[in-house]
Amino acid sequence: MDERVPLTGEKVTQTDRQIALVVLALVAGLYLRDVAPDLLAGDAGEFQFAAWRWGLAHPTGYPLYLLLGGLWQRLWALLGVSPALSLNALSALFAGAAAALFYLLLVGWLPPARVVVRRLAAGLGVALLVVNPTLRTQSVQAEIYTLHLLFIVAILLAAQSLVAQRPISNLQSQAANAATVTHAADRRRSRRQITLALLIGLALTHHATTLLLLPALLLYLWLADRTWWRPVRAWPWSLLALTLPLLLYLYIPLRAGPDASPWLHQRLGDGVLSLYDGTWPAFFNYVTGRAISVGFNDLNGAVAAAPTALLLWLRHFEWPGLLLMATGLFVLIRVRQWPVLALTLVYALTQQIFNLFYAIGDIFVYYLPAYLMACVWIAFAGAGIGMAFRFTAKDAAAPPSRVEQWSLVLLVLLYWAPLQFWGRYTPLVQQVQAQSSAARARWEAILAAPPPADAILVSNDRDDLVPLFYLQTVEGRGAGLTGIFPLIAPDARFRDIGATVQSALDAGDQPVYLIKPMPGLEVRFGLAEAAPPLVQVLGAASTAPPTVAVDAAYGPLRLLGYDWAPAADTVDVTLHWQVDEPLAADYTATVQIFDGADEKLGQDDRPPGGEFYPTSLWQAGETLIDRRTVALPTGAQPATLLLGFYDEDQTMLAPPLELPLAQ
Repeated sequence: MDERVPLTGEKVTQTDRQIALVVLALVAGLYLRDVAPDLLAGDAGEFQFAAWRWGLAHPTGYPLYLLLGGLWQRLWALLGVSPALSLNALSALFAGAAAALFYLLLVGWLPPARVVVRRLAAGLGVALLVVNPTLRTQSVQAEIYTLHLLFIVAILLAAQSLVAQRPISNLQSQAANAATVTHAADRRRSRRQITLALLIGLALTHHATTLLLLPALLLYLWLADRTWWRPVRAWPWSLLALTLPLLLYLYIPLRAGPDASPWLHQRLGDGVLSLYDGTWPAFFNYVTGRAISVGFNDLNGAVAAAPTALLLWLRHFEWPGLLLMATGLFVLIRVRQWPVLALTLVYALTQQIFNLFYAIGDIFVYYLPAYLMACVWIAFAGAGIGMAFRFTAKDAAAPPSRVEQWSLVLLVLLYWAPLQFWGRYTPLVQQVQAQSSAARARWEAILAAPPPADAILVSNDRDDLVPLFYLQTVEGRGAGLTGIFPLIAPDARFRDIGATVQSALDAGDQPVYLIKPMPGLEVRFGLAEAAPPLVQVLGAASTAPPTVAVDAAYGPLRLLGYDWAPAADTVDVTLHWQVDEPLAADYTATVQIFDGADEKLGQDDRPPGGEFYPTSLWQAGETLIDRRTVALPTGAQPATLLLGFYDEDQTMLAPPLELPLAQ
């Protein structure tokens, strides 16, 4: 077996390029068919209005994407297409382009094989990438991950071209002197080196995790061709090509004014809630991502995240896919494709380790580059199966044996897997479409309620409020409304939903509304029904002292007293709690009523604060009101009240309080 397996796109023919164009059209068409039709919540909704406004999105800023997206939105707006829909569609086009370039990359990397085997194997890798459920959902909404994937593939293709083995033919040697040929080769290599540097620079202006690719990429270049860095005179231009795109980050301070984004500078009472002040420290924190509320797990946290990682791999490839990945790694070793093996394995492991340590809610999208490497391995597995694991040039040129004919049939049958995946995960894509329709319907209902023109609207979830900013920016509706949510700014005023609502109330001259019912917040705030889905926040839950004073310590809490109102078969009990120290867990409270003979008459157990203000959010100094209605037997004579808190393991927070009921 020839040990020098080509590392280049020399095997890529004009037909392959035509196939790549078909892949682009087919994949983009499939994704465009399922694209979300309207505005969205979350990051996608933020990009929709930030790009349209030539404004800012959340850190790290994504300047290249916003500039490209804003231009794209305006071009389609001339034809009457909404900015939301057009930016959603742009993700589908990026994904189609990534799939097309990935096909060319695989054809250039795969070992010697018959043309039909090489193309089918490359197609198998592309197909499993295209049906990947995470890529599909990101391709139908205004998200940045398909462009990130496109850059990764383009960088790999440029690196493949840079180390291309293009021996000079005898005819060339006779027709030109060696110096002329060498000069031409140097110029070609210089252009490729500069192109690679430019792509890396542009990718870094889009997503900082491109840095995770660089160690594996350098290892690939070193193993493939240790002279890849020559000629030296191209390096100044390469460094310029690498660093010049980074100037795009200056877009952030240049667009940091009040009109950059409706949520970066919002009215809050007599002042303005400014989330970006334009200083150099703020700029550094912004572009490095330190300005957002994410961090990294410690070693124990990373180990705890490992089962989730395994589950993601299983759901995206299942056991047959994992077996194909292992087979592909075997083929890479068999054909001694060390540069590709090192690149894909090191990059996948680097990305996986990063994902285990990075503490972010939507970590699943960060797996896409690792899935891309897995699809490279699957393509090599397809080539191995299609050639019956015979990889010499002689095998590739000889007529196929009967075993190889059956191997080719097996390769074709492997396409059943991506077809199955496509149907299985179509409901996930349909969920994105449904979320788009739901976001529009929710905000049409909110604006139709309507809230006062200067109201502060509060949600416990940033994603819920993002469509408001699209409506303000793109459609010119609700311009006077302020929207806030927990962690909108990194200070104690917005640490949780309770602090956020209190900060809105402290603003003073703006009415405060919840954009949806949040059962449990009534323990801290007085709430009043408004036109659905709005709930008005009036102030503290209670300003009156309890009718029965107690002032009894209960662990980190203090029972100030209670109110009670007996009826024929129920009793209403209102407990006034003061928090002396924060609680470390979510507790359930039990309220039990006994008669004079210590017989239990009734009991009510449920978490005070419900889902939206559980005990783990209670802060020292707060006074909270817990209202209960306990069913009693008709004619019962309640005499004693028993109170306690217990966690999910039934462990009591403190010994129960037993109080005589005032008669």
